[in-house]
Amino acid sequence: MSMITPHSSQKIQQAGLDRKAKVLIVFAAVCGVFGATLVTLRIFGLIYPFYIPTGSMSPAVSPGDHVIMEGLTFLERKPHRGDVVAFKSDGIVSLQSATIYDKRIVGEPGEHLRISEGKLYINDVRVVITNGAGEISYPLTEQLKSFDPKTDVTVPEGQYFVIGDNSTNSFDSRFWGCLPAKNIMGRIWFCYWPPQRIGKVR
Repeated sequence: MSMITPHSSQKIQQAGLDRKAKVLIVFAAVCGVFGATLVTLRIFGLIYPFYIPTGSMSPAVSPGDHVIMEGLTFLERKPHRGDVVAFKSDGIVSLQSATIYDKRIVGEPGEHLRISEGKLYINDVRVVITNGAGEISYPLTEQLKSFDPKTDVTVPEGQYFVIGDNSTNSFDSRFWGCLPAKNIMGRIWFCYWPPQRIGKVR
């Protein structure tokens, strides 16, 4: 039969406290590095938290969502079709100045884009873009038609054609023209609030 003397018991307790202290130190260090990284990225504009006030991109992002935009992806590659992007309104006459908007890229530089009966065609080939709810369609109501939307265009070099997923409630490239690449800040990546909406933006 083995017995633990009071002296050895104290050693075991001390060893346990040492382990806990080391775990807490490592955890604090990781949190510190993570926090410092976030602050640095925020300073350089490579991450940006903001609030979604409208439903033009529902259901990918909905009114009341708090999302994170990240610019790291576009350091490695150019924006492409399907990306949900945040962009500045600078130089776009029809948009409110000094404002950030969010839309999904559907047309890339140099492409011939056509929307017919709610369907998207790129260079005369049908293209399907999806979000979390499935295939996105682009119907035009009679009210939208009255604004003479641009649904048959060639996207200029250095620009993108962007549309809101909730296309019947979206003021986008169909009405104010193509988006200059220089206006794009980054990709809307993650929704962090409210709790029931937490997750990757698709």
